[in-house]
Amino acid sequence: MTRHVVILGGGVTGLAAAYRLRRTVPSPDDLAITLVERRSRLGGSIGTERHEGYLIESGVDSFFTLKAAAVELSGTLGLRGRLQGPAHRRVYVARRGRLVPLPEGLALLTTPRLGPMVRSPLLSMRGKARLAVEPLVPARRDHGDESLASFVRRRLGREALERIADPLVAGIHAGDPERLSMSSLLPQFLAYEREHGSVFRGLQAAARSRPARDPTLPGPFATFPNGMAELVDALVAQTPDVEWRPVTRALAVERGRQGSFEIPLDDGSALRSETVLLATPAPVSARLLEGLEPKLADALHAIPYASSAVIALAFPADACRPLDGSGLLVPRTEGVHLKACTWVSSKFEGRAPSGHVLLRAFYGGVREASVLDRPDDALADLAVQELTPLLSLRGPPEFARVHRWQNAHPQYDVHHMERVAAIESARTTVPGLFLAGSAYRGIGVPDCIEDADRAARGVSSFLSTEALAPMEVTA
Repeated sequence: MTRHVVILGGGVTGLAAAYRLRRTVPSPDDLAITLVERRSRLGGSIGTERHEGYLIESGVDSFFTLKAAAVELSGTLGLRGRLQGPAHRRVYVARRGRLVPLPEGLALLTTPRLGPMVRSPLLSMRGKARLAVEPLVPARRDHGDESLASFVRRRLGREALERIADPLVAGIHAGDPERLSMSSLLPQFLAYEREHGSVFRGLQAAARSRPARDPTLPGPFATFPNGMAELVDALVAQTPDVEWRPVTRALAVERGRQGSFEIPLDDGSALRSETVLLATPAPVSARLLEGLEPKLADALHAIPYASSAVIALAFPADACRPLDGSGLLVPRTEGVHLKACTWVSSKFEGRAPSGHVLLRAFYGGVREASVLDRPDDALADLAVQELTPLLSLRGPPEFARVHRWQNAHPQYDVHHMERVAAIESARTTVPGLFLAGSAYRGIGVPDCIEDADRAARGVSSFLSTEALAPMEVTA
């Protein structure tokens, strides 16, 4: 008897789940897989385009190689030898209109040793003195969750928060450090304090115990010569016997006959299956499940989201300062809307024609949502205006591309893991239903792949123990 799983969402999570399921059950006679995606292309936040010799990423441009899932998947897809690391790793921070390099060896919040922080002009003497007493700061007795801002202020000081942690960590998540959860985003730092009484001592202990790095593995980030779309294309090409349903929107997930799921689609048809894997953003999953399990829908609605825009700008190389790094971060204290700018053509080779540079400017997030109300041309003009003094830009860009990401960034606010636990508890009341994606256990590509693997294992286990009806398609 043919079993059936419907995957809703064609981002990297949904694609990785389909790939794992097909590898687990190679025959479509044993397992039918249907993937439904509302957009015309697969890949979700991964999108690569070429324009006049430029390679432009509309969203995700790389993944963290210290997390194994994406590297391992690249290996099974035959892409391991195509991994491409950054050509430049230096990152700058805007400080009073000037660019100051982040301290060498920075591990998200600080360096393992005080020396690089003390030598950096990024912090004042007072800020450096505050950082130096971190090993003497008493450990927090309450081991519950706290915000990123609370932790950094408490252990490293206000300047470390404003000039390093806020633009670096909060910028990655398009979030507010006063709300972002330490236990969800940086649990290792809580462990450093709990186990070693100090962030510095914890980082040093972690460095001593860390296994030797594979010298053949690019890092700390990697992409592919033809962009992140290589990963998407390989997943689709190497996941045979899947019914791909792009440009199709699921309207709801309902219970049908004999306990199976009924999924009405916007083209008037419906899918029937034993299992459903929702690889959609939490608010989308919530809307799909409102009629089936309101408690689960409410729990999913509790995860907030933020929006952003990415503006790609091309210039002649002689129209800006030398780009001797991978990009810049902009703290809120600088008083501009710009959050960060990736120097694409310096970060990765092969992104721009010779004699030209490609930039990507980032706007939006929880604290700057209103800037996204501007039309595309005004947003591009704003990016040029705010980057001009930082990069000594001269003249207009050769072209600008604006990519908007509406409600694309899940916010891991304080007590996020409790919200995920509530979602999982409610999900278990609906046998055959599974959830995966960036809303739950990590926002990066490796996190999504790992979550897809977890959900795929759940689907396989469920189907191996249940004898249910085969799929039907009804008009």
